[in-house]
Amino acid sequence: MDTPPIINQYAGIIQTSLAPVFLLAGTAAFVSIYSLRLGRVADRLNEVGDKPDLGERGVQWLTYLSRRTLILEIAVIFGVVAGLCTCAAILNLLAGGLSIRLRPENLPWLFGGAIICLMLSLLAFLLELVYAGRSMLQQIRERR
Repeated sequence: MDTPPIINQYAGIIQTSLAPVFLLAGTAAFVSIYSLRLGRVADRLNEVGDKPDLGERGVQWLTYLSRRTLILEIAVIFGVVAGLCTCAAILNLLAGGLSIRLRPENLPWLFGGAIICLMLSLLAFLLELVYAGRSMLQQIRERR
């Protein structure tokens, strides 16, 4: 028994639309990692900020943690925008496959935007990791 052509057509539409879901899943995993790190930095920021007598070292810590927070927020924002662009691209693929009139010329822009935003979020995350690593090395040097 042969599969009706309409089933094959819908199967192709679903396959084409599901491919970007892997990009979306990877992006979501990165955003989750960024959010976890942001939560840890926020906890540390609250811990340092709750001390009544900060002193110069405490103020330096607050500045350092504030910078890390900002960098991680940028990473999260770019990651979420990448996810939104990917979702819009998937929607555009589905709509196009179902003959709903969306502009197909948007597709390269949406995927391109998703990839660029994902790259920017990864660069921000790399910057935060380097910043944290340098701080750890400085602490080690100071304790020797």
